[in-house]
Amino acid sequence: MTAAPPDRIRAIAIAVVRDAAGRLLVTSTVDPVTGRTLARPPGGGIEPGELAAETIVRELDEELGLAVEAPRLLGVLESVLEFAGRTLHEHVFVLEIDLAADAVLPSVTDAGHPVWWLPVERFRDPELDLVPAGLLELLDDAGA
Repeated sequence: MTAAPPDRIRAIAIAVVRDAAGRLLVTSTVDPVTGRTLARPPGGGIEPGELAAETIVRELDEELGLAVEAPRLLGVLESVLEFAGRTLHEHVFVLEIDLAADAVLPSVTDAGHPVWWLPVERFRDPELDLVPAGLLELLDDAGA
């Protein structure tokens, strides 16, 4: 069965956050159709009239209770993926942020999705899908 084509392109912003050990902060969800685990840096949809950097500030406050400042744009990726039997088409603004040393992260997002610190090597595991595709290459190219 093939998923229906997307009805729109969604603009989102995600925050690249690394700890001192180089691990990447991600949230995760399980595709209810395939059972695959997808991991993505925290973030969300860009609202009309909102800049990607503003989205990161808002989303990290809403999802994780974190106050962040001065997100830096690393690049933009175009992503088409299958999730929950649907095809999603996204333009993904990838921004990097630094967390305060005393920042306290919850174990789940406001929506109940697990929050993990994972080493980059973990994303080479075929059982875990890092989205959007091309993120690791963007981080390598940006030296992030």
